[in-house]
Amino acid sequence: MPYRQRGALSLTWVAIVSAAFAALAMAALYSMRYERNVFMEVWNKALKSGAGAAVAHTSQEALGKVAPSAAPLRSCVVNGKHVISNVDCPERGSKIIHIHDSRGIEMPKAAPPVEPTPAGAQEKMIEQATR
Repeated sequence: MPYRQRGALSLTWVAIVSAAFAALAMAALYSMRYERNVFMEVWNKALKSGAGAAVAHTSQEALGKVAPSAAPLRSCVVNGKHVISNVDCPERGSKIIHIHDSRGIEMPKAAPPVEPTPAGAQEKMIEQATR
């Protein structure tokens, strides 16, 4: 009777996982050598497909990077709780929220360059300090 290996991973699955890991490592090395990001190229191709574009648009809406395709956001109180919704609230007192896109954090401006002190003044300061 032939002996069969028992356990969670068989030799076949170990080979498949190892081959997949080696393929990812080779793609990473290829990306580094030719200064291309192969992973990003594959990701962009996936997003250009119909299903990928729909998923990307809904995730961008959730993050607030794209204007929602539905009604504007409204602020209202429902059952005593403050709620923000994109549909009209049943109770009175709903207010439309105007979202303003900001530029984010701007880099500070560079400080003006410091002028070097003349050699004569620097020597005088050194003499006064050593006295």
